[in-house]
Amino acid sequence: MSEEDEPKQPQKPESPKAPAPEAEEKETAAPSEPSPESAAPEKPESPEAPGPEAGEKETPAPSEPSPKSAAPKKAAKPAPPKAAKKKVLSYEDLEEDTLLQKLKEKFSEGIVSGQSFLKQPTYTVSVDCLYDVMIELRDSPDWDFDFLIDLTALDYLGDEQRFCMVYHLYSYKHDRLIRIKARISEEEAVPSVTSIWKTANWMEREVYDMFGIDFSGHDDLKRILLPDDWHGHPLRKDYDIKLQDQAWIKKHLNIIKTPA
Repeated sequence: MSEEDEPKQPQKPESPKAPAPEAEEKETAAPSEPSPESAAPEKPESPEAPGPEAGEKETPAPSEPSPKSAAPKKAAKPAPPKAAKKKVLSYEDLEEDTLLQKLKEKFSEGIVSGQSFLKQPTYTVSVDCLYDVMIELRDSPDWDFDFLIDLTALDYLGDEQRFCMVYHLYSYKHDRLIRIKARISEEEAVPSVTSIWKTANWMEREVYDMFGIDFSGHDDLKRILLPDDWHGHPLRKDYDIKLQDQAWIKKHLNIIKTPA
């Protein structure tokens, strides 16, 4: 058979070609397969805060405090207040005291002076009229000092009137205190007030024992703290506190002090 006589096999029809994209459209690249490292989905980015508008100024972010400046500074201690000056306590003269004027009217020159200390009046009287003044202070309704709180003495060694008697009186009726003073010389006696206030009995004996002051009119004036035959009066400023009555010690305790 000739080649012309051989039957020709039919050719496969060509598949129609896809129409080419238009010039205005761009070809999209085929997505590439993700690599194993980038297989995990990426975290979405946090949305950014909106920026300030044109009219607003941007405020700077607060800076983080350093560790040293983290603790707040302690406030400075306030300066201590200045100490107030201490008031010097002193006697104030009583010039317009009503009770003092009444005493002066009755006893004239027997009232030496009147002063006040911590609102407590103090009247200094002559020892010659001391007893009569005490009667007036107890019996007069203007005074009515019915209670003798205490009596004692002071030693002003070197003064002509060496001793000063001090009496503290109280009125229950008027709720009032008063102090009476009387200066005496070393040899001078003081009138006893035991007939006015019975409480004066042992008080006057104690003053006699410690200071050696004599109270005229006291019916039992003797020592009350020390032995009757003790020599000296310990609260006098010329009394040697280290002195021991050797005669009394030898007599009563049978102790003889040996020389050092």
